[in-house]
Amino acid sequence: MLTDTHSHIHFSWEFPDIDEILQNAEKAKVTRQIIVGCTPKDSFLALEFVKKYENRQFWSTLGVHPHHANELSNEILEKFRSFAKSEEQIVAFGEIGLDYYRNLQPPEIQQRAFRRQLQLALELDFPVIVHVREAWDDALKIMEEEGNRKVILHCFTADLKVAELAWQRGYFTSFSGVLTYPKNKYLRDVALAAPKERLLIETDCPYLTPQIYRGQRNEPAFLAATAEELARIKGLSLGQIADLTTQNAIRAFGLR
Repeated sequence: MLTDTHSHIHFSWEFPDIDEILQNAEKAKVTRQIIVGCTPKDSFLALEFVKKYENRQFWSTLGVHPHHANELSNEILEKFRSFAKSEEQIVAFGEIGLDYYRNLQPPEIQQRAFRRQLQLALELDFPVIVHVREAWDDALKIMEEEGNRKVILHCFTADLKVAELAWQRGYFTSFSGVLTYPKNKYLRDVALAAPKERLLIETDCPYLTPQIYRGQRNEPAFLAATAEELARIKGLSLGQIADLTTQNAIRAFGLR
């Protein structure tokens, strides 16, 4: 059974065919999903989605993505604190982080929002799902200064040097469909070196579709393609990778 640790299937405009998407996931044995928020409104919609499908093994997160860092206010932080304490379906803060590639918010605003959410997660003993793009030095520095250790590096695409520092700190590295792209041999080398206990897999659907499905909208069912590639890299069976990454997800997020 596979666990998608980063899914956005609550994006109704991307998944108007949600019933079919859920059926496809079941057929592909993707039985657990973390539904990840990106803005204050989106985070609450993720929680509503999880509650709507309460008969499934779905959990949600609260977070403000660096592209929307200017939307994080004291009021939102207090709402996040209240929901995190009262809603058992919420298992992490994310996705949060820094993005200097698109740079849709000034770096100082991104960093402030990142720190404040890291601090809240640490206060409540929650893991964080961290988005980093062309900002690794600052992101690693900030996480070390704030003292967070329950860290999932979402859609990991950094080099081996960064990965080794992350593993040394006890962070999880989560691999997406990007692992399957022909040009990304360096990333497959990172995955080969990764300690088994620090591996996670994700879709980030509807984005980052695995190579075999390129050109299509990504969906949870396609997680199997990333799992198969990771199994090939690690010299394991698909079943072993499924078990390994699911157990890691249970530990990383404290799932029931």
